[in-house]
Amino acid sequence: MGAATDPESPPAVSVATTSREDPTRGIFNKFCFGWMLKHVSAARRGEELNPEAMGMPDENMAAAAYDKFAAHWAAEAKLKSEEPDGAKPSLFRALRRSFGWYYMVAGLCKMGWSTFVICGAFYFVRSLLAHVAGYSAAKTSAERLYSSTLAGWCLMAGFTLDAWLLGLCLQRMGYICMNVGIRARAALVQAVTHKAFRLNSVRADQAASIVNFVASDVQKIYDGAMELHYLWTAPLEAAAILALLGYLTGESILPGLGVILLVLPLQYFFGWRIIQIKLQTAGLVAQRSSILQEVLPAIKLVKYYAWESFFEKKISDVRRKEMRLAFWNAAMKVINVACVFCVPPMTAFVIFINYEFNTARLTSTVAFTTLSLFNILRFPLVVLPKALRAVSEANASLQRLEVYLLEDVSGTSSAARSKTNPPGVHIESAVFHHPSNPNWHLHIPRFDVRPGQVVAVVGRIGAGKSSLIHAILGNMAKEHGASSVGGRISYVPQNPWLQNLSVRDNVLFGEAFDEQRYNAVIEACALTMDLQILPQGDHSKAGIRGVNFSGGQRQRVNLARAAYSPADLVLLDNALSAVDHHTAHHIFDACIKGLFADKAVVLVTHQIEFMPRCDAVAIMDEGRCLYYGKWNAQAQEMLGKLLPITHLLHAAGSQEAPPAPKKKAEDKATHEAPKKAESIQLTLAPTSIGKPAAKAEAAAGTHLTAFRAALIYTWYGNLFLVAASFIFFLAAQTTRQISDFWVRWWVQDKYGKFAVPKAQDSSATQFYSLIYLLLVGLFYTLMLFRGATFLWWVLRSSEGLRRRALHNVLHAPMGFFLVTPVGDLLLNFTKDQDIMDENLPDAVHFCGIYGLILLATTITVSVTINFFGAFTGALIIMTLIMLSIYLPAATALKKARAVSGGALVGLVAETLEGLSVVQAFAKQEYFIDEAARRTDVTNAAVFNAESLNLWLAFWCDLIGACLVGVVSAFAVGMAQELGASVVGLAFSNIIQMLVFYTWVVRFISEAISLFHSVEGMAFLAEHVPHDGVFYDPKADKGVAKSITLPDGAIVPAASKVQVVVDDAALASWPASGNIRFEDVWMQYRLDAPWALKGVTFKISDGEKVGAVGRTGSGKSTTLLALYRMFELGKGRILIDGVDIATLPLKKLRMGLSIIPQEPVMFSGTVRSNLDPFGEFTDDGILWEVLRKVGLEAQAQHAGGLDGHVDGTGGKAWSLGQMQLVCLARAALRAVPILCLDEATAAMDPHTEQIVQDTIKRVFDDRTTITIAHRLDTIIESDKVLVMEQGSLMEYDAPATLLANRSSMFSKLVDKTGPAAAQALRQMADAHFAAVAAKRQQ
Repeated sequence: MGAATDPESPPAVSVATTSREDPTRGIFNKFCFGWMLKHVSAARRGEELNPEAMGMPDENMAAAAYDKFAAHWAAEAKLKSEEPDGAKPSLFRALRRSFGWYYMVAGLCKMGWSTFVICGAFYFVRSLLAHVAGYSAAKTSAERLYSSTLAGWCLMAGFTLDAWLLGLCLQRMGYICMNVGIRARAALVQAVTHKAFRLNSVRADQAASIVNFVASDVQKIYDGAMELHYLWTAPLEAAAILALLGYLTGESILPGLGVILLVLPLQYFFGWRIIQIKLQTAGLVAQRSSILQEVLPAIKLVKYYAWESFFEKKISDVRRKEMRLAFWNAAMKVINVACVFCVPPMTAFVIFINYEFNTARLTSTVAFTTLSLFNILRFPLVVLPKALRAVSEANASLQRLEVYLLEDVSGTSSAARSKTNPPGVHIESAVFHHPSNPNWHLHIPRFDVRPGQVVAVVGRIGAGKSSLIHAILGNMAKEHGASSVGGRISYVPQNPWLQNLSVRDNVLFGEAFDEQRYNAVIEACALTMDLQILPQGDHSKAGIRGVNFSGGQRQRVNLARAAYSPADLVLLDNALSAVDHHTAHHIFDACIKGLFADKAVVLVTHQIEFMPRCDAVAIMDEGRCLYYGKWNAQAQEMLGKLLPITHLLHAAGSQEAPPAPKKKAEDKATHEAPKKAESIQLTLAPTSIGKPAAKAEAAAGTHLTAFRAALIYTWYGNLFLVAASFIFFLAAQTTRQISDFWVRWWVQDKYGKFAVPKAQDSSATQFYSLIYLLLVGLFYTLMLFRGATFLWWVLRSSEGLRRRALHNVLHAPMGFFLVTPVGDLLLNFTKDQDIMDENLPDAVHFCGIYGLILLATTITVSVTINFFGAFTGALIIMTLIMLSIYLPAATALKKARAVSGGALVGLVAETLEGLSVVQAFAKQEYFIDEAARRTDVTNAAVFNAESLNLWLAFWCDLIGACLVGVVSAFAVGMAQELGASVVGLAFSNIIQMLVFYTWVVRFISEAISLFHSVEGMAFLAEHVPHDGVFYDPKADKGVAKSITLPDGAIVPAASKVQVVVDDAALASWPASGNIRFEDVWMQYRLDAPWALKGVTFKISDGEKVGAVGRTGSGKSTTLLALYRMFELGKGRILIDGVDIATLPLKKLRMGLSIIPQEPVMFSGTVRSNLDPFGEFTDDGILWEVLRKVGLEAQAQHAGGLDGHVDGTGGKAWSLGQMQLVCLARAALRAVPILCLDEATAAMDPHTEQIVQDTIKRVFDDRTTITIAHRLDTIIESDKVLVMEQGSLMEYDAPATLLANRSSMFSKLVDKTGPAAAQALRQMADAHFAAVAAKRQQ
């Protein structure tokens, strides 16, 4: 595996070496997690922590865990085939046999903890209280035994040791559970990928559930392993505590038992309700993120249409439902937490009054032992709902996985390829069908391709071209006939598939890096220019589903992958559809006829001009191969019947100049600015564009500190709420502490209500118990208010930040999207938002609760034992030191854990999405190994993050044990001065500290590290400006202070911003549609070269104008300037005499209509895709428009205007139909200006003909600007704009420009070849004559 990865990324190689060294070896390491020390100090120095290099024990590695599990699972799977009444296969049994014995040791450790903690609270607290109560009161010899000084010091030593041992037991249990969880997780991920990656094909729902297994189910099983021991020991602990209390208080325990039996079922109920709410919320979160996944990559189109507010409302509507659920979730949590924390004092109250009335006067031994035991009982009660939830979810996950692993699967696809067959394809008289659709047949009388041949496959959409490719790949079932496929295959699918890796890793696809071969492939696939533009060159990440690249780039990277692979047979399924004409020719020459010269190539295409250069042609229609042979008159005639081929298309030339000669290496290193400027339009899809340094600059601009993010978060939540919440936190804890003091005063009879000391007195008991009840009731009420105000504040903060961030991003300037990868924005609005809604509030809430318990207990002990105050100071200093040591490493490992977990899930998701590609390249084993490697990285991150927590627990428990020792020492040494009630109060509090101290430090660090997730959203909410400004990522709030004019003068940016006019006079604007550019200068970034330089021209009402020029000449930039996607540095643009800089952006963009290069449909209905704002209440108008563009039948098929439509990812609407929807949108907007941005660049001739005809028919009366990719689309224009490097070179009627043989336009036409040039000139002359004749009439 190591050899197959990029030599420049060493971590991938280190897996075999570094992680094989067991970091936990040695007794010191095993005992106190000593191996974490070096990582903690490395994180303190600011070094990156690489969990892969940090390693973990060998038994935890995916390969070892899977080998152990596989044998047991194979034995279980055999049971399936045996008699039906026998034992059923069980995944749980297989896991138990693999890892069960080790896991039982953890159970014993947990029992050890329970024993030590109860022993401490019951035996040591009671014995020490008996000791303090004094020798004088001793009546029996047993009591006298405890009252001796030696006994006191022995008890103190025993209690300290007990406190330390209980900590060690819990750490050991956590460590073993984590290891078992990791092994189970590694084994199950391997089992899933072994099966999934070898599947023949995978349905969308199957893929979703497999991803869910890896993303969620294995994590739930891990969580279940971590929590299971809490589940079965919690009832035992509760029973043991109650039994001891019964021993202590006799039948007075019964009412207390009643309270507990009332609260426990409530706990289970709340836990169950919270799970239900989470499931409902998950559906809404998925809905919200799917809208964002459609909108953000298509943001340019959203801005063209001025649909930002529609999508903002659509997302907010989903979010409103989410917030309703969040409210109920919060309510459940508040009541639940209040119940748990109210159980100890409430139960103590009913036991105390019962004891005093029915048994005897309350003594400090009884009172404080009871309180100590109840304070311990709170811990099982707190963890019980969580453990119950985790174990029930783990059980459900195990059952789902078991069903999947036992499913029968069809054979793998590689069976179709025999090792003995010669390279190439030979099919004779064969009939195939899809396994999923046996009724549709593919008939291939003959098809042959040998090394060195290029065979083209052509035909209409749905003719069976892609099915032929799938038949070659072995994905279709052969009914009869002969077919043989041989050699290694490389394949480019119709829909480009990319992994979320760098360009280089996508191209290498697991092969070793060979620089010479790699550079040749990049050049041949026309990626050289793109790599210069991308911020990190070939190390730029593709993003999820390649979201950071344009369609053309995605396709060329797919092609490069096929070219780099050492294959014998190359299958190209429409691999040239998303590239422009000039690039297609370059790829055909350099790649298909160059790099693939000695390979067998099957090329599915609709570019007819390449037919004469192919060795053979297969013509497909309706699932049949009608013709296979040379390209000749017969083939031409047959194809002519199927596709509308004009005489021009055969030789249709490119209007773009041939590629510039390759520069020398040193030349390239200087990165000439103009060169980059020319080509910048290539990737104006939401791609990260910029200088290689721009990434770092942008990152510096987009960084907030966690502290600043926390301040913004607090501010958004309303300061009054924050203050109220803080007061309730303090008030609740203060009340709780006063109730503890009250027990001390009750025992002491501070107010002298008992007439006879140590004797029962009902009126005195009534006085003390009623005030105690009042305090407990007040505590419960304050807890409800505390939870309500806190969760109101955090929900308000989270929603306020999200609303503002979304508004800012949707209305951000286009420049913002050039430096911000869409993938990062998607993460902000999904993952970070989820953390802000769920994890952060929980962490801060418990941090506050436990923190105040700790503070209150230390204050209480310090007040009761004054000398303890000095230790309190030491404790605070120790806590701060622990935090400062622990935090950097915890934050780094938490980040590594999230990143590596995401990488594993991402790998599984994208592998299943591109399964056909993985199988075609026969890379199943590589991907299974890669999944194992990523599982090991994820598990190493989990192992080290949990070990760090256990390391912290080790030291915190040691500190806790020392504190117990100190209090015990004071109790023994100052027994006379303190008295039993004071010591009892101190002990009942110190026991809490023992249980909660580690958690406080954990929750504080958790809360601090989670605030890093708020950074991104806080930045978007506070530092992203709105459209209509000069965007500068380095400036505060993203708004440039000054700009540099073309003549070098620097002026304040504010001086360029026009006063916005929106009066009634503009209601009918634009009326006629004349456009005037006056000395227009524009740039994409303030530090970039000028993309438009002094462009001046005028378009009259209703004129048809075509813009031509090579890629990057500035022709598309004129449209961006017209739509004010970027502000002008100089000059102005007038439409109907109004300067567009004075118009509100929405008014301007609604006044223009556009048909874009990459058509997009959004999930929703047919109606919402045409008229999102519901401006057309009459359905007749919408149907009329659909009829005009020829989509009436398709709309009816979709279920009418309100029929559901899948977004662009959905395959229900073809590319051509989506382009027709864009036409319908433009037709619906009755505005006089239409812009066509290379609108038919990626279509097959049949669809293109329909679209071109529709444009001519529907938009005949509009002023039209057409950005052309082929000259025949604009040769019949009234005028032509010829652009070069951002300057306007020529502007006149085509016939006039062609009359001058030395004009640039004339030269462009001549480059298309003699026949095509002659035809183009004839068309221009004919059009000119027709227009002249029309004028004379």
